Amino acid sequence: MLSLISEQSARLLPGRSIETLFEVQTSAGIPDIVFIEFDKTILKHRTTHQQSFIVDFADMCVLRALNEMEAETISAASLSKQVPFSAKYISSNILPRLMEYGHVQKESRGHWHAVSKYVSPAKHIGTLEVKINDWRSGFSQTLRHRASADESWLVIASTHSSRAAAHKEWFKRAGIGLATLHPQSGIDHVVTPRAKKASSALNVYRELLAERAAHLYSNGEVSGTIGLVFGVDLTTTTGPDPRRPGDAGRHQAPGAVAHSTTV
Repeated sequence: MLSLISEQSARLLPGRSIETLFEVQTSAGIPDIVFIEFDKTILKHRTTHQQSFIVDFADMCVLRALNEMEAETISAASLSKQVPFSAKYISSNILPRLMEYGHVQKESRGHWHAVSKYVSPAKHIGTLEVKINDWRSGFSQTLRHRASADESWLVIASTHSSRAAAHKEWFKRAGIGLATLHPQSGIDHVVTPRAKKASSALNVYRELLAERAAHLYSNGEVSGTIGLVFGVDLTTTTGPDPRRPGDAGRHQAPGAVAHSTTV
């Protein structure tokens, strides 16, 4: 199912230049597929200016706070009022790490400033949860992933989709999409996800997923770590597994910089 869905990404997100990634961890679980339209200008800027991608939640929270505070020079104490971390932890761990990654500079003891205004590496992010028949579990997972994406979908095998389709109102109220997958005819829309309202404030959950996806992409990878299921390394039952390293390597960006702090 993963290969077929990946091949038909244009039918779910028409009009976008989409990259397909797998097993990218969000702040609330790991969706099967992440469809992402990168801002290639920002990716190039990050590489040129040796700015690493931010893959740690705490780092992203502090960078967002720096981005939204009006003062040019910020202390760890003032940052601690904006994020759920102590001034000591921010000063001794997060800010030195962000400085190493090229995002902040130290003015003087205890005082820092952002190198530049944060700009997301993603123009659009969609997450997909793929299920053969367990639509209720898929619904719950898709709902959790919605906080990290611009749109989230549950894709069910067409042969087991009737129960999910009978609950279309659930999906409409939750704002998530529902689609079915047929081995010959491909993907069909059942419910289109609701567009999120534009906001001037950075969504730290979305940007964390964008940064982690950019980290993988810029290192020529198509998948995060594939975990074991009850101690077993599961793969696709039919066709090639698009998550495997043998299918990666086509996105390598020369000189890309990325740190793997907690991915």
